[in-house]
Amino acid sequence: MSNSKLDRRLFMKGAGAAVFLTSAASLPAVSVSAKGMGHMSMSMAYDLNEEFNRIGSGDFKWDMIRKNARPYDVPFPMGVADMDFRTMPQITAALQSRLNHHNWGYEAPPADYKQNIVNWNKRRYDQDVDPSTIENCIGVLDGVSSALRTVCDPGDKVILHTPNYSSFFSVIPGALCELAESDLVIDDDGNYDFDYDDTERLLKDGAKAIILCNPQNPTGNCWTADQLRKLGDLANQYNALMIADEIHCDFINKNAEYVPYALLGEAYAMNSITLKSTSKSFNLAAHRTGYMFTDNKELLSRIKKIGNHNRFLLNTMGIIASNAAYKHGETYMDDMQAYMDGNAKFLEKFCKEEMKDVKYKVHEGTYLAWLDCKAVAKKLGDPEGDDRVGDMLKKFFIQKAGVNINPGENYGRTGVGYMRMNLGTTHRKLHGALNAMKAAIDAI
Repeated sequence: MSNSKLDRRLFMKGAGAAVFLTSAASLPAVSVSAKGMGHMSMSMAYDLNEEFNRIGSGDFKWDMIRKNARPYDVPFPMGVADMDFRTMPQITAALQSRLNHHNWGYEAPPADYKQNIVNWNKRRYDQDVDPSTIENCIGVLDGVSSALRTVCDPGDKVILHTPNYSSFFSVIPGALCELAESDLVIDDDGNYDFDYDDTERLLKDGAKAIILCNPQNPTGNCWTADQLRKLGDLANQYNALMIADEIHCDFINKNAEYVPYALLGEAYAMNSITLKSTSKSFNLAAHRTGYMFTDNKELLSRIKKIGNHNRFLLNTMGIIASNAAYKHGETYMDDMQAYMDGNAKFLEKFCKEEMKDVKYKVHEGTYLAWLDCKAVAKKLGDPEGDDRVGDMLKKFFIQKAGVNINPGENYGRTGVGYMRMNLGTTHRKLHGALNAMKAAIDAI
């Protein structure tokens, strides 16, 4: 690989990488529909093609990678899971209205906040959420930590089906629990499922909780009702709490369906807690606002007493932003779903026709693509030093294409050879990134 030797300082000079942004001959067509619980038309009420400049806001996705890369360039940061679009105008208006009040004393959430959460889940997923069971949490991860501290003793095992969201690997030990990693199984068509026998083995060994990522990050799976029931039956049989992280549930691509875990039936609802947030759906992660709910009021009471991340009062601006999102965000969310579906379809087509060393099939949920880059890794050879395969691939795509994507090993031991790409960006940026990646691979 003499003509593609990597700069082991991680970043190459990216002066030429930015030209790929304008090299796309044609842009992908916008999908006109997306599917959550039903057909959703794209209104085009919001200009999601706008090249909104985030540089200088201090964000992780753009500014931190650029800072770490100095004096090099990364024109296509597609790692951190947030989106590059301008915030929904109704959210900005609600925040601006509150800013104009000029006083910041103690403040309760808006009176209709919980009802707007209830309305959103009912309209989109036909899920009835009892407002009296909704509890604020600083974020989904903090809510997960509170649930773990409530049902687990120090040293208890917690099952995580991997590949899975990277932060759970620190949340579990942070709650003084032990990670019990169970590998997802994948068939020849790239479809994932749980290893039910292995899950039962871990439950027999004393695991006290299962963290369910639904839809799955990073694989993009939307678990079927049958899959969830099989997993839930095991959890119920061995009295292990199901902690359902459903933060990505609003991003469901066409021909896929999100099944809320708590809708499986009373037995499943009573042995679970669900966590959600507007932080993914409306790109409000900086506001650190989430919520949890469960039909099991006794469990919720215990979490309120033992957990340490739930609060009646949260960040005032975060609550205001979330309230505006759920009150006014229907059309915005429908448009966003359709736009992401278009990005996913274009990525699949590009890999099949132009970048055949990267394998990808349209994922079902989230705005994250799980790329099989094993053929690229094989061309690059063995990693150097303590690098993982994913570290080698990350360096290659940064140095040779100006594209930042995440190593598959960040999400578990089965992630070797995979990379996670964030599709929460414009068609134009996605096309530019893919052209840059193709040129880099072709030059190996």
